[in-house]
Amino acid sequence: MQAVVTISNLGDLFLLGDDNAIYWLQTDSGELTKVADNLEQYQQFLADEEKIDNWFLPSLIEELMTAGKTLTENEVYSYKKLPVIGGAYSVENIEPASMKVHFEFTGLICEQIKDLPDGTKVNIKVE
Repeated sequence: MQAVVTISNLGDLFLLGDDNAIYWLQTDSGELTKVADNLEQYQQFLADEEKIDNWFLPSLIEELMTAGKTLTENEVYSYKKLPVIGGAYSVENIEPASMKVHFEFTGLICEQIKDLPDGTKVNIKVE
């Protein structure tokens, strides 16, 4: 990967790949998906309401803000329990966190579960 293009409020990354395509790293699941062939196409997609709803979950962000959960500089919304291990996409399961803590926590969890089949029961170690 060459560069970070966008960091969403929910701590997902949109990355510029070595092939100049844009990839979406979903930190709630650890999935990496190609979403655009190049930066120009990605920028065009930012005008597509369906893609915005899917990538950035604006209605959930609005709910968080309405609940008084606002972000400060260098913070993102982070799941208390990641959806990939059963956490909900809900105001109760999301808190503001520093980007450093968010990326360390989600990376640690996703690394531990990356090779497990869906439905596997896990004991997560957070060090």
